[in-house]
Amino acid sequence: MSIKGKVALVTGGSGGLGRVHSLSLAKAGCDVAVTGHSHLEKAEAVVKEIEALGRKAIAVKVDLANLDEVQAGVQKVAASLGPVDILVNNAAFGIVRAVTIVKMDKADWDRDLSVNLTGAFNTIKCCMPGMAERGWGRIINISSIAGTMGGMGQGSYAATKAGLIGLTKTAALEGARKGITCNAIVLGVFAGGSFNEVAPEFQERIIKRMALRRAGDPQELSNVVVFLASEESSYITGEAIEVSGGASLFTF
Repeated sequence: MSIKGKVALVTGGSGGLGRVHSLSLAKAGCDVAVTGHSHLEKAEAVVKEIEALGRKAIAVKVDLANLDEVQAGVQKVAASLGPVDILVNNAAFGIVRAVTIVKMDKADWDRDLSVNLTGAFNTIKCCMPGMAERGWGRIINISSIAGTMGGMGQGSYAATKAGLIGLTKTAALEGARKGITCNAIVLGVFAGGSFNEVAPEFQERIIKRMALRRAGDPQELSNVVVFLASEESSYITGEAIEVSGGASLFTF
């Protein structure tokens, strides 16, 4: 599944799962732009790891909720690495917040929607025209089982991840005759990143909910990202592909 010579943009690529996606795409032959919102130290560290693999990389500071900043960021990537061929919308807020809808602050709701969903809209809006012009593109939106199953205390996160699936299907339709595919990965629980912030007793309860009785390895998720970014996935579009260790199966 070599995608050598392509340029990938990974939002939230500076840590956790995003770092693994960025490195996996680089190992497959991509040059990679890694976004960060405030401090770029982590993003720059990932850039160094990518460069050690022999690929080009750049850290890009951008507020995904701000369309003008996203447009400027995409232009910066094009000037440094080349136009974006592969877009991975990975950035997300609200995953570890445990608060009911009634008690949730409206400001937290607004922030989560502005990054998780509006941010994906903004990046697609800015990257898709160039993909269409060149006749090739891959858009991969990272959704969640919280979006398909709901999540206690995760109202904003679940709503945005459900919204991403609708956005995915619409982008797939709009890009289908222009050489662009768009798919969502519906992820379950993966070791590392935000899952480490969950209290140990709840980690155990969550893992028991999985048919495979374990958290996923981040690389198992990134393998699917690389596949969907490759030419081998060219007949797959508009899909919500669950990678969850059987979280949606009836388990006892």
